Amino acid sequence: MRLTMTKYKHLTLSDRNDIQLGLERGETFKAIGHLILKDPTTVSKEVKRNRQVRESTCDKLPCPLLDKAPFVCNGCPKRRQNCGFKKIFYLAKQAQKQYEQTLVEAREGTPLNSKTFWDMDKVISEGVKLVKPVELTLTRISTGFWDFYQTNFHLD
Repeated sequence: MRLTMTKYKHLTLSDRNDIQLGLERGETFKAIGHLILKDPTTVSKEVKRNRQVRESTCDKLPCPLLDKAPFVCNGCPKRRQNCGFKKIFYLAKQAQKQYEQTLVEAREGTPLNSKTFWDMDKVISEGVKLVKPVELTLTRISTGFWDFYQTNFHLD
């Protein structure tokens, strides 16, 4: 009997703890993914996205082993020794905090004052009144208004 992967579900703290433990045991992304019912690519992206550098090793050169899977020192036999390289770890609690912060930021939205709202409305309404295709309206927005919008709303 083969268990199917869960699709379109966010990783939980429990999943992240399993990833951290799997990395510490030296398991592959495939084995970890099978354990938590996620694709190995999901596990790999999670680890790469949430790596943490140990501050005491920041000024050192990165370990050449970090260029390939698992991209962290969690399972390295020399991790508790002073190997002389920068140490990078996957920490489940930190990854969960980062995930939760990302959710909060995504739900905050863009602050929009009245003037900016009406400026945007004017540009879009003119395009609609002239029965211009959406692409032309978006092009018009991007050639000046978009710069104004980015400047005022600090988009990265």
